Amino acid sequence: MPGNVKLTGAVMAHPRRREAATRLAGGVLDVVTDPAPTGRPSAFRTSLLAWSSVPEDSTHHLLLHDDMALSSTFFERAECAARAMPHAALALFAFWNSRNGAAVRQGALAGARWVPGAGEYTPVAALLLPRQVAGGYVEWARDRGDTWPDDVLMGRYLRQAGVPVYVAVPSLAEHEDLASLVDNDFQGLRRSPCFFADDPLADQSSESLLGELPVIPFFKRGVAQCAVRVPGTGRWRDVRCEDYLAGRGIDAESLRAGAATRHWPLWLTAYTMGIVHAQTAPDDVDPRVLDRALATMGPGGLCHELGARDLARLGPELHEVARAGLEAGLADRPKHRPPALADRPVVTLTGAATFVRDHLEGALTDHGFRTAGPAEEAAVAVHVCALGWDEDADPEEELRLARAAFADGRGGVLLSSCHVYPHGEHTEETPADSGPLARAILQVEEAAANAVVLRLGEPYGPWMPQRGAVAELVLRSSLNRPAPVAGSPAQLVHVQDVARAVLAALAGNPASRVFNVANPARLGTRELAEAVSGAVRPVDVETSDGPPKPLVSVERAAAELGWRQSVTLDYGLHTCAQWLAYESDLP
Repeated sequence: MPGNVKLTGAVMAHPRRREAATRLAGGVLDVVTDPAPTGRPSAFRTSLLAWSSVPEDSTHHLLLHDDMALSSTFFERAECAARAMPHAALALFAFWNSRNGAAVRQGALAGARWVPGAGEYTPVAALLLPRQVAGGYVEWARDRGDTWPDDVLMGRYLRQAGVPVYVAVPSLAEHEDLASLVDNDFQGLRRSPCFFADDPLADQSSESLLGELPVIPFFKRGVAQCAVRVPGTGRWRDVRCEDYLAGRGIDAESLRAGAATRHWPLWLTAYTMGIVHAQTAPDDVDPRVLDRALATMGPGGLCHELGARDLARLGPELHEVARAGLEAGLADRPKHRPPALADRPVVTLTGAATFVRDHLEGALTDHGFRTAGPAEEAAVAVHVCALGWDEDADPEEELRLARAAFADGRGGVLLSSCHVYPHGEHTEETPADSGPLARAILQVEEAAANAVVLRLGEPYGPWMPQRGAVAELVLRSSLNRPAPVAGSPAQLVHVQDVARAVLAALAGNPASRVFNVANPARLGTRELAEAVSGAVRPVDVETSDGPPKPLVSVERAAAELGWRQSVTLDYGLHTCAQWLAYESDLP
């Protein structure tokens, strides 16, 4: 097959853009138009029709959106790549604020021509599939048109089918500034991470592929963050750059003064990119490609809030910040290796097998702690009590588990719940009688006599259970499904902030024993719906609030633990949406 490639393709378009699509097709590709142009805006039905019409003698089929511009070597590179990687899905374009776009930047830094796709959706605006893969997708996706967007569906199918995805460096196509016909304008300006109309590497025949990327730093929605591969699984974790760097012995905050920029998150993302870079020979890197990739990092991370004019005005400044951050990271990379941290106690992590516990295991590892194996003795325990957020939790079993975790006077941290409080406003001083659930939680807290107790607000984040107003709103916004949503006002706390509180409690000997850990503000369901619409996708829902939950003070945690909410609601909700789309099993 590698020596026998026949590439065919189509441009998919709305009938209103047929003329532009025909120009893009150039007499080489077919044009496929929306079969139901007056229906609900959707790219899925047109893409399914296009993938269904692969000619019998084709080995690979290309699908382009009608609002793309192509590089001068587009078809030559596509055919060459299909010959070199005949069984792979080849994304010839990625968005500048995506994990795939960040992987392209790492590829540019390494001098590679292709990078493995990241753990997210598969970009479909310029996608090349082997003929058999295209046919398999059509069969798999045929009845899923009312679920996820087509790029999410494509990503899910390719993962399930075991088809590798590789993304081009630089991109072979660019997204033009046309109004979206499928209601995607809320995402802001959508461009490539690295595009040249005339490919500067056109005279190179190599289709070099970068190896797997265990960490992908990316700047999105103004946040410096990393996608971190979970070893031995197909999962990825969302980690902010400062937390990832802490596990390598780097105090990000200590770098801030030296960075001397008002665009600190961008600098930090580029710095982290330098730290995680796999060493390559300098001759392998084309400075033009790397420079273009760095130039898009800042605009891509701010396109959700700034328009094209502001992004163009700030472009040179953002470019310099990204370049400076990368140079600093590359310079520091040889100095920093994950420290042994032998002074850190071995931790046993016990209790409810919830998404909170799963996240804590990764966070403790990130920060140099080692969790005890089944036969090991641990100095401290971190125990997760499910009472208060798991309706099926059994109070007697939870009490037994807590006694076992903190037996023989062992200390550590107990994660409890703010449900000990009745309605009203409260500090950590516990009411005398607040109902059977509160009394059961207090018994568990008393069983952990030598542990710091962290009473959590309502935890949320990736892998959260699909119940409650947060999960319901994020799912409906992701799927663009308006519907009534009911709930109660709550003080949320993201799992990343939970981890920071646990680490703070393990690091010192606070004067108090019990701390409230929650976002300071209590949200009504309407406020939450508005936040979800901004963080995920605009959606109209009818909301109604249930009885108010307690409002708790978090001042003690700030004063004694140095803990404050650091995860913004926008970023926190966005991590939930990313998990739902990319890794959850929800249809």
